[in-house]
Order: sequence, then C-alpha cells, then structure tokens
Amino acid sequence: MNRLFGVISCFCMCVFCACVNKPDGYVIRGTAEGTVDGDTVFLCNMEGFFSFVPFDTAIVKDGKFEFTGFAEEVSVCFVLPTHDGSNEGLGLIDIPFENSLIEVQLFKPESQKPPVYVDHGPDGPLWEEYKKLEADCDAKENAPWQIVLNQQGTPDEIAKAQQELDSITAQSLEAKRQFIVDHAGTGIADYLFSQYYMNPSYEATKDLLLKEYAAKNPDGPHFGKIMKQIEATKNADEEGMFTDFTMNDNNGKPVSVMSIITENQYTLVDFWASWCGPCRAEMPNVVAAYQKYHDKGFEVVGVSLDEDKKSWIAAIEKLQMPWPQLSDLKGWQCEGAVLYKVQAIPSNLLVDQSGKIVAKNLREDELQNKLAELFK
Repeated sequence: MNRLFGVISCFCMCVFCACVNKPDGYVIRGTAEGTVDGDTVFLCNMEGFFSFVPFDTAIVKDGKFEFTGFAEEVSVCFVLPTHDGSNEGLGLIDIPFENSLIEVQLFKPESQKPPVYVDHGPDGPLWEEYKKLEADCDAKENAPWQIVLNQQGTPDEIAKAQQELDSITAQSLEAKRQFIVDHAGTGIADYLFSQYYMNPSYEATKDLLLKEYAAKNPDGPHFGKIMKQIEATKNADEEGMFTDFTMNDNNGKPVSVMSIITENQYTLVDFWASWCGPCRAEMPNVVAAYQKYHDKGFEVVGVSLDEDKKSWIAAIEKLQMPWPQLSDLKGWQCEGAVLYKVQAIPSNLLVDQSGKIVAKNLREDELQNKLAELFK
C-alpha cells in the first residue's frame, strides 16, 4: 500500500456507523504486529470508494498504542497501523467506534491470525451480529453469483442461477431491514437505517423500512437528520417553509440561517463554492442584485461547499461578497446541501421573512426579474 498522505486508499469491506453519546469518552488500546516504537497508528473513517480518511492518531510506545477522546458519533471505523508511513504487510481491523474501552490485537496477514478486538460498549455485540448476518447472506449468494459472473453453463442454467441469486438477494435485503427494525433505538440500528434509506439500490423497500422503524419512536440522530431532510425536500418542492440549519461563518461563529431570514423581507440562500466556475460566473449578478435591493430588505446568505478554508475566504474577498458567509467545510457533505439535496451548484432558495420558500434556482435575469416584482 502506498504511503499515507491524508487519504489512504485500499480494498476493504463496507463500513457502517452508529451514533450514541456517553460522557466518559473512548479508550482504544492494543498492539499491532510489525510496528515498532515511534510508528503511527491511525483511526480512519471510510469515505468515497474504498478510501480511508484518518481522524485520530496514536504513536506506538513500548509495543503498544492507545487512542483517547470523545466520540460525538459512534461509528464502525478502522484501526490502521503503519511502519515507516506504510500499511503494507500489516493488518487492520474494523471496530465499533463508541465511547467505551476497546482492546485490539492486530497481526501481519502472513501470520494467518485474524485480528481480534474486545468492545466493552453496547454496540460491539450488535455489530458482530450484523456482520455475521452479512457473511451468511454473502455465502449463500456466492455459488449462483459465480455462475452468473463467469457465464458458466447453458443459457438455462445461467438463467436459473440468476433467479436463485435474485431470490437470495431479496431475502438478504429483508433480513437486513428486519435487523434494523428489531434493534430500533440502538446506535447501530440508527446508522444502518440511514445507510439503508439513502441507498438507491433499496429504493423499492425504503418507505416500508421508514414506516416500520418510525413506528418504534426512535430518537437517534441519524433518523432525526433523515426526517429533517425529508421535510426540507418536501417543503422545497412544494414551496413550503424553510427548514433551518446552522453553520459557522467565516469567523468561526455558529449562525442559524433562519435568524438571518427573519430579519429581512427576502433572503437568498445561495449554495456555491470557490472551485465552482459557474458559481463565480454568476456571482456578479448576485452582487448587483444585493447592491440594488439590500437597502429595501434583501439579504443573501452564502452557503459554501468548500473544503479548504483559505480558498473559501480568498474567493469571498476576490468576488466582493459582503453578505453573511457560512460553511462547515465538508464539500458535498455540507449539512445544508445534504438537507436540501443539492446535487449541482450554483443553487439557491429565495425565502420570505416568515420562512416561506417563494422561489428557487434563480439565475441571471430570473433573479433580477423576481426581485423587481417583489420590491416594486
């Protein structure tokens, strides 16, 4: 594996996350065969396609490593050791990352010893149960999948294998859905619900999951976020009421978008990014609208999909945007963008003082004409 430079890519299994909050924080300690004192061990989330993103580090000392901290969200993350900056020839393991004591032992792949961990928190056993469920489903799918993949046998035999595979896949999907419903209220189920619901492959059954899961009155944060997103999307589509979100401004101060909306007759919530060419091309038009109507009660709130703060700040100054600017520096995972399912930028919502969405995606003359109509 190549040396780590912030994002580490490799082939790995799918990761699922869960949320729970506890006061004591986490302690993850253990050993990794093949490391020496001074080597670095990473805690990683997986983002994108098989890419590890480290979020915590520990240094090997006396043959051991230890992470401590507080998990705002519990997730099934990876413990990834390195020697001289590389994971090559070393082991790794996925663990439930929660506020508890977790003990880990990692071995070189050549030793043929599987990695082990003991999780003293509540989500560990559930994660193991879910992994076993997945493994059992995968084992059943393997034989017909090989026939279909390699086109082994006659056309009738391949068609029969495809039917068998489809049946097993449907059963697997049902088993996963039932696991989530049965364990509603736990951290693991809360995040698995979000993964299932947001997976396009599960579109046909996600509404059933939502109905059954919601009936158990869960209060998990992922469930709450999805319900908020459903509400926001429905409102935006029907020109309903704006669903609020809060982000830091360019000075690091948290700002509620609704707090700005209620102070102005009309507010344009403008999704953009410094790296977005069409956004930069449209910005003079927004600036012109701001200069013409700001004194009459028009405001703009910039919501940036940037990840690099310096680039974001530089673009604000270069494009001469005097209005409030917000960003959580999460790119396409920006809370506001996810909430309103923004898939392309520039994108915007025009909201009146009461919070009603009166228009969306106004650009060029459409923006000028709409504001002229409203402020006549």
